[in-house]
Amino acid sequence: MARAVCPRCERPLSTCLCATLPAPPLAHRTPLLILQHPAEAGHAKNTTALLTLGLQSARLLRGEVFDANVAQPAATLLYPGEGEAPAPQHVSQLSQLSQLILLDGSWRQSRRLLAANPWLAALPRLALPEQAGRYALRRAHRPGQLSTLEAGLHALALLEGGTERFEPLWAAFDAFVQGGLYRRETGMA
Repeated sequence: MARAVCPRCERPLSTCLCATLPAPPLAHRTPLLILQHPAEAGHAKNTTALLTLGLQSARLLRGEVFDANVAQPAATLLYPGEGEAPAPQHVSQLSQLSQLILLDGSWRQSRRLLAANPWLAALPRLALPEQAGRYALRRAHRPGQLSTLEAGLHALALLEGGTERFEPLWAAFDAFVQGGLYRRETGMA
């Protein structure tokens, strides 16, 4: 028998995130477009629902191949620079930024999304300064690897300033992490 799922956050009712989310969703200037690899959609440790439900201008699309028209003109990809890709930009160079695109999935899945969507690899990139993550549910393979929520909130704070206004969403994230750790420790996972 399948578990009952919350229609809003798409999680089992026993781990529904909705009560922890800021209401109304937090306002921000820079629209986020999250392109999620389909294999990531069902993961219990996925932070994208928190991000899309907790922010006013965050949109989620699931798939492996996306039409370039989903990106606004002057969109920027939040992703570290590698190989032949455009060099990561500094915040001062992003004054005309109209949309920030995030890839949601494992690092392997995000590289697959880049390979399957050449238009993404051609976008200007924003790379975050290396920082420690707060996401204790998944192990980072390298320093500076963050969850999608962490990366999105850090990028918005960098672009727009005012980190304190995102505190309600950070609190929801911390509650999500603590709940996951509790379920892991008690065998309820």
